Amino acid sequence: MSVEIVPLNEPLVPYVKSLIAGYINSSSNGVNELDSTSKQLEECEEILNRFLQNSKSYCYVAKFDQDYVGFIVLSWSFSISKGHPVLRIDALYSSPKHRNTGVGRKLMQYAIDIAIENKASRLQLETDDDNAPARNLYNNLGFKLIPGKGVYMAFL
Repeated sequence: MSVEIVPLNEPLVPYVKSLIAGYINSSSNGVNELDSTSKQLEECEEILNRFLQNSKSYCYVAKFDQDYVGFIVLSWSFSISKGHPVLRIDALYSSPKHRNTGVGRKLMQYAIDIAIENKASRLQLETDDDNAPARNLYNNLGFKLIPGKGVYMAFL
């Protein structure tokens, strides 16, 4: 499977909005990830347009033939203790039809390459405890689960 990774840009928004809806619906909200309403697709288009105005995060889209089949969202921070940048994977998604075909691995490898190229001290991510396929992918790519690290969030 020959997958091309391209940066998200404004002309791609109409083609990628269904992937965003799938990502949102793939969480445990009780909605089938393939069932998106026209209203939800409009909201996803708005989300992507706002995203493109954000200079702190980057989205890369996986293209297979003429279809967009997955995406990864990355953002940079800095490790004061290491003195080098940190690349964070904020979201990773591949369409159900293209899972287990190497799309997720290709997107992850793209992120790894960016981190290495920019001399990042680490590449980090979070995933749900019950997301066994993702955890398996991360383990196979050499990621380590850090025991004792909890995630805290303040919802604003």
